[in-house]
Amino acid sequence: MELKFSTGIWVLGPGYERFAPQGYRSAKDVVELIAQASRVRDLKGLEFHYPTEVNESNVKSVKKALEDYNLVAAAIPPVLSQEPIWARGALSALDNDVRRKAIERCKRATDIARELGAKVLIIWPGREGFDFPFTTNYKKLWDNYVDALAEVAEYASDLKVAIEYKMEDPSSYLIHGSAGKVAATILELRQRGINNVGVNIEFAHAKLAKEYVPEAVVFLSRINALQHLHLNDIFTEVDLDLFPASVHLLEYFELLYWLHEINYDGWMGLDLFPRYLDPVEMLQQSIDNIKAIYSTLERVGWSKIRSVIEMNSPIETQKLLRELLTGYTK
Repeated sequence: MELKFSTGIWVLGPGYERFAPQGYRSAKDVVELIAQASRVRDLKGLEFHYPTEVNESNVKSVKKALEDYNLVAAAIPPVLSQEPIWARGALSALDNDVRRKAIERCKRATDIARELGAKVLIIWPGREGFDFPFTTNYKKLWDNYVDALAEVAEYASDLKVAIEYKMEDPSSYLIHGSAGKVAATILELRQRGINNVGVNIEFAHAKLAKEYVPEAVVFLSRINALQHLHLNDIFTEVDLDLFPASVHLLEYFELLYWLHEINYDGWMGLDLFPRYLDPVEMLQQSIDNIKAIYSTLERVGWSKIRSVIEMNSPIETQKLLRELLTGYTK
């Protein structure tokens, strides 16, 4: 398995949040951020939100900067959550005009992806849900959402349309809150002849859904639905986008093992929130974390790990874990 690393250009940005609305760093032009990203060793791809980070007015300068710094566009996520118009939904909106604008934004993002050579359109349905009981016709909500996804995916038929699920936030309850619910939608779309919709698993979002991420990627691989990854970490219930493997170290060992076993060939996307840290350093340490874990798995040996798993023995597993973590083999 090739370790191909990408990151969102937003990781290098000011870091605006509700607790620091002024951000942690001064805002820079996207071309400056691309130059900054080029300092990260082994980083090859960048992801850009449309239209806030890349759009029709700057796409040519972004494309030139990517070429100048020997980087590529990995994915384009259209912004469907931050503006007031999306407060009550975007692709699922009960207001037909709002829903049409969301669909058109996704189509324009697709055009930008094609111009930059990105192969993935990430749909983060952060407003596709509701906030209060007895306020929503759930049948209309789901029908609108799936029909809108179908229209977007048909327009973006040459791209992977990767849904990034999350249980809540910014809406109180999001209808795509787990791998299983996204899988159901993917299979429904396949019944319509639409085969390019899959999943972008974000590690932190999966943990919020109480999922075990290695199992989730295997589950999705069974229907050939794993299209992209956003790697980070989380302590408990807040999506803070920490260094990958900084909390769930063992889970990352097993995640990388299973990504190898299923022959994952997509990007290892890094979705981080540096806050007071130097974004370049946070990205570098994150990449080095992943490479170190993968190197350790290679050193211990895929066949040995595979054989221990097949033993189905917690006792033998403890021996394997000690070897992975410390090199201790007695």
